[in-house]
Amino acid sequence: MGWTTDGFLNGALQIEQPATGFRAGSDAVLLAAAVAAATATGKLNVLDVGCGVGTAGLCVKHRIRDTVLIGLDVQGELVEAAKRNARHNNLEAGCQFHQVNIAKRRSFEGILMPDGQPLLAFGFDHVITNPPFYEAGRAQSSPSEIKTLAHLEGDADLFSWIKFSIARTRPKGRISIIHRADRLGDILNALDTGKCGDIKVLPLWPNELTPAKRVLVQGTKGNGGPLKLLRGLVLHEQDGKPTEIADRILRDGLSLEDQFK
Repeated sequence: MGWTTDGFLNGALQIEQPATGFRAGSDAVLLAAAVAAATATGKLNVLDVGCGVGTAGLCVKHRIRDTVLIGLDVQGELVEAAKRNARHNNLEAGCQFHQVNIAKRRSFEGILMPDGQPLLAFGFDHVITNPPFYEAGRAQSSPSEIKTLAHLEGDADLFSWIKFSIARTRPKGRISIIHRADRLGDILNALDTGKCGDIKVLPLWPNELTPAKRVLVQGTKGNGGPLKLLRGLVLHEQDGKPTEIADRILRDGLSLEDQFK
């Protein structure tokens, strides 16, 4: 399998990833932009569930340097690439990437936070995740095993994936999810079941004339605030060029914090 090195945030991050199959793109940068710097606990602790080669988490860490970042993925090749990407971008301090199956608790044995707590006992300030997009049996598998595993729900379906992510979030901490717009109902059901409130839905419009294909959804654990459907972001002009705000997010690392207020 071949690998490429691709620039993110206007080349500030150089990310090694598979040349074919699952490849990180704008979704990872948009997900990272949903993380706000301020926390009630001091240093920001972020968990990336399904981290792949580490792109989203490393985008967060590039913007908020003292972040403690933990990434989890079921694919060992991608986890090893995430470790290399952290090292090669001088973001290794405070980073851990682990190969685990989130549906199998035993795979977490011996995994500790920097303070010595078991990872499964720790509450994160912010959990970010880009879950597999397709339900098993509803999409064709790819010749690339990496792409198949990244895109198809496996041992953990979307509900279980979000349930796991909420369980790793501290009280009043946040969870942010980027996913297909047609799974929004499933996402909202999982967040509500997991006792998340103050839910905010940010549609991501490809352009002004095309329905949203992606949504960014953010909830707060243990908060009873009402759901808000936000104005959303138009990502491209009709000629295909990024809009001004999309360009600032994807090239300059602009935070989406103001859009989630």
